[in-house]
Amino acid sequence: MTALAFLVMSAAAPGQDARDAGRTRDTIVVAVPDRPVAINAGDLAAIEPHLSAHPRDPNHLLGGVFLIRRLGDPRDDNFAADMVCSALTSFDAGLNWHRHDFPDPSCADPWTAFLPNGNALFVGLGKAGLQVFRSADGGRTWNDSPFNLGPRHDHGSIGVDAGAGPRRGSAYVAAHESIRDSAGRRRAAVMVARSGDGGATFGPPARIVSSNLPAFANNPVVLSDGTLVVPFVTYARGTVKEGRLDQAWTLMSSDGGASFSVPRFIADCVGHWGQLAAGPTTGSFRDRLYFVCWDEDNRKIRVYHSADQGETWSPPAVLNQGDGPAQTAAIAVNRDGVVGVSWYDGRDDPRGYRDSFACQHIYFSASLDGGQAFLPAVKVSSAENCPDTPANGEAGRRWKAGGEYHGLAAAADGKFHLLWTDSREGIYQLRSAVVQAVRR
Repeated sequence: MTALAFLVMSAAAPGQDARDAGRTRDTIVVAVPDRPVAINAGDLAAIEPHLSAHPRDPNHLLGGVFLIRRLGDPRDDNFAADMVCSALTSFDAGLNWHRHDFPDPSCADPWTAFLPNGNALFVGLGKAGLQVFRSADGGRTWNDSPFNLGPRHDHGSIGVDAGAGPRRGSAYVAAHESIRDSAGRRRAAVMVARSGDGGATFGPPARIVSSNLPAFANNPVVLSDGTLVVPFVTYARGTVKEGRLDQAWTLMSSDGGASFSVPRFIADCVGHWGQLAAGPTTGSFRDRLYFVCWDEDNRKIRVYHSADQGETWSPPAVLNQGDGPAQTAAIAVNRDGVVGVSWYDGRDDPRGYRDSFACQHIYFSASLDGGQAFLPAVKVSSAENCPDTPANGEAGRRWKAGGEYHGLAAAADGKFHLLWTDSREGIYQLRSAVVQAVRR
């Protein structure tokens, strides 16, 4: 398949026009044209894909998605969704995929991870609770008897310790959990549980209640020395400003999740979920942290970075242009320290929609200098994606950008793989692409 090459000049600093940046180097972003992901699910809406890359094999990818067999209207007293979580495995860099459906008929919120030994984990939120499935052969086969972390969770995700410390290979699951305090009040806790045996079992979870505000955990990362970093967001509706003020924070643990630091503030970001990334493990940007969020008020994708384990954070780099809705961003860092960010962007909708039902494309940008400057964004998708279609039905109205996240992973060869849900054919289906940022 022929690659598409985009030649752009030197990256501009945040807020600087790329045409005025110092022209001391040229950079090429190469994108393999996007293609459909064939998983024999053409009549099912594919929602909220996630993607992981094998730590050593650049051809080995692991995806997760939930497929809607029947959704209906949740306002109906007889509503009963029929949604299955599926693991997707590719051994040829995304050309072909094998699909495995897990048994829970009400599964959602998929998240995937590789352990350092190549074993695979899959987290999904099912009827029985937050469940962790495992594969001892990198996703070829799965154990359909999961470890259950219990009910009242939301937005489970996984972080893996791939360093050289004593807890190498540990897997951490983070999620929102609704608990009761000593007075019987409902509180939002950041739940973190650690497994030292490849996801077969998990120890007693830590539950951190940061305040009386609603709080939701985002995806954990583990630094090269084994330090665990868990981001979360707090929401205040009508108490701080008109509408909602969303604030992003991190918690740090140097003892495998047994104890945590005080919350460390990242930024205000009026939106939904953010994502955290870290890396690389060597070089001048070693263990730098990156957080991406999307600001609903200003319709901007914002990236912050920290060089001191989250104690202080940079001003935001704003990645998108125009006033169309931009949302559902993903972030990853490759072995060379290149930061990749992808998102749904409605700037090209010819009808000029200014709401989140706009027809959208997938855009990608990259930073070669540790998040200080980003290259001009390139369009990755080859056709617009319009969520509000008859075939999507309630799924298109509820998940206006295919879910609360999509897949972006940095492979062992430094290339970025994207996996997203796209309704150019009338119903949400998966598509993939490969993007590479190199310096000439």
